Amino acid sequence: MRRFLPFALPLSLFACNGASAPPAPAPSASPSPTPLTDTATPPRPLALKRFGDWAVGCDNGGTCQAGSLMPEEGDAPALTLSIERGPGADAPVAIRLRSQDDIALPLTATVDDEPVARGGTQQDDAIVLTGAPAMALAAKLAIGRTLTLIAAGGQSIAPLKLTGASAALRWIDDRQGRVGTTGAIVARGTKPDTRPAPPLPVVRAATIRGEAALLDPLLITRMRQQADCDDHDLPDVTTKTLDGPRTLAIVPCAAGAYNILSALFVIERGEAMPASFDMPVAGDSDGDLVYNATFEDGILDTFAKGRGLGDCGMTQRYAWDGTRFRLIEQRQMDDCHGNPDFIRTWTARVIR
Repeated sequence: MRRFLPFALPLSLFACNGASAPPAPAPSASPSPTPLTDTATPPRPLALKRFGDWAVGCDNGGTCQAGSLMPEEGDAPALTLSIERGPGADAPVAIRLRSQDDIALPLTATVDDEPVARGGTQQDDAIVLTGAPAMALAAKLAIGRTLTLIAAGGQSIAPLKLTGASAALRWIDDRQGRVGTTGAIVARGTKPDTRPAPPLPVVRAATIRGEAALLDPLLITRMRQQADCDDHDLPDVTTKTLDGPRTLAIVPCAAGAYNILSALFVIERGEAMPASFDMPVAGDSDGDLVYNATFEDGILDTFAKGRGLGDCGMTQRYAWDGTRFRLIEQRQMDDCHGNPDFIRTWTARVIR
């Protein structure tokens, strides 16, 4: 099974002489919160871990996620599962289930034939469990061998082996500082779960205004030559407005079965300059080519697919700050093992 490698890519006291205390000051209005400013934090996405048939990782904000993977040998399971938990005291657990079969709700989740949780809501292409049922199921996954779902009509969904789930969930407890606390999923104790969520870096995005410029065909040719683009048929160049007089040009340079690689240029006064990034773009191209790029309202989305199924690779989101593109989110799945629920390894708060 193919493995998709990561890219190179914190009372006053008064004298006892009969003097009376001064009158209390009049109440004043609560101080206004300090406005958020750009923290200029260099992005440092965190690495994923693998425990048995589970991938696990956390982002810099303390949100962690574990996902089931197809075993190295054998057929792909009819069910994949992801567990996500945010930071902070007693943060809730969310479980996402994806199946090749339609599942009538409410479902019943059983671990080693013992009913553990019931419910579920349909959200896009996944069934989501939250609240107490999700926490109960997560804790049981750590000590069980097999998960089976039973649909409302009694249909049993093919079982999911839980090899590695216990280690992955214990790893999350450790990274979130919950080991030995009442809030841990697995490594529970008697201490209160009080660790606060870490602050997120802040990126100020530029205000997008104006209209995209019309590009001279000669300029397009020069950009393709500068980016060393392929000569065969490629999609047309896309232009998007940036801030003020500048225009973003997304110049397709190479196309594969499931990836389109593009060079990005910033156009100003008829001149084209390669777009600048604060983090290397995902992918294995020799230059700064961006995979499957789209740009809307100041946010650049990319998706470097590891294979056509879209179950591995890396997605990145960048905000345009008026000078360069700043990474505000990265999600990845290093192993092509059937789970399309990518794990977030970096996040930032965007302000305008």
